[in-house]
Amino acid sequence: MAGKRRAVDNGYNYHKVAWVEDGEIKTLKYQAVVGNPNDPITDLNGGFSNMYESEGERLVCDPEVGTPITLRTGDYGLTSANRMLVARGLRESGITPDDEVYLMTSLPVRDFFNSDGSKNEALINGQKQSMMKPVHLVVNNKDEPKRVANVTRSDVVSEAVAAAFDFLVENVGEGIQEIFGPIAVLDFGGSTFDLVSLTKDLRIRQASSGTLKRGAMDIIEPLKRKLIAHLQSIDISVHDISNDQINDVIETRHYKYYDRDSSGKRHQRKIPVHDIIDSAASETVSEIKQFVKQHIPNFSEYQAILLVGGGSLMCERLFADWEKLPNFIVMDEFANARGMLKLSAI
Repeated sequence: MAGKRRAVDNGYNYHKVAWVEDGEIKTLKYQAVVGNPNDPITDLNGGFSNMYESEGERLVCDPEVGTPITLRTGDYGLTSANRMLVARGLRESGITPDDEVYLMTSLPVRDFFNSDGSKNEALINGQKQSMMKPVHLVVNNKDEPKRVANVTRSDVVSEAVAAAFDFLVENVGEGIQEIFGPIAVLDFGGSTFDLVSLTKDLRIRQASSGTLKRGAMDIIEPLKRKLIAHLQSIDISVHDISNDQINDVIETRHYKYYDRDSSGKRHQRKIPVHDIIDSAASETVSEIKQFVKQHIPNFSEYQAILLVGGGSLMCERLFADWEKLPNFIVMDEFANARGMLKLSAI
């Protein structure tokens, strides 16, 4: 279809965007944090930064807000906050007000499907319609807010299922590769771990699928405690660690701090913390592995078992034993977004 395609994996913790540019799939991510417009963030010229408006409501979509508003509601996909966060991704991926956009967003497996395996049509259609509503960028208190994008088509895809298409389709616009056996997707998200077992004709094995209420966010507090204890044990006086620091530790696997050299100059130093992250994650990963083996005890039955999501690379070393298996594949946190994009072109 005409227009520009954008796939937004619009989760509770991060939004991940995928699109095609110059024949290649591009990706970006940003934290899903919103705040009150009465506590704005401004640029050096005095203009508002990342403030959006939809249906008369204004929100600041930025991780630097002073007091974040909770997003963990059952109707998150229908909220103006979600819609404005998605609009931020459209804008940052190069969409302009004149562009017609075919937008794909996602729902967790547990929300996309009902307990009997049928599709949750009310929530799916509600999110489709919500994403069609206009969102405007608020640049200051004088100028009229500017529309972010013209969304002409909106579809919703199940997370985890989307990741399977990232594996099965090489590039956007190509067909599905050969499927000769079942495929399992292990989606290690922020607050939950979703397991989806697909037959070779892409139906869902309900008995081999499920959701565990454990995710990457369960690792944060143990990581903070263990990291503080380690730093104090090597005479670095730290009593708290900010969320920004923790995010950087997880991304880089190093703790960064400033120290003086022999001449008294300040220099940034980095301490490797791979083992501390693994130690903090071990309990959560152990529960996840037990959950997986309860649902799919025989990995050899599967063509591929895909580990995806934000927790996949964070905890990859703890899955080293499974990675030795020829059909166990660790993908990255953009697998769902890329899969949604590829699915939109099939």
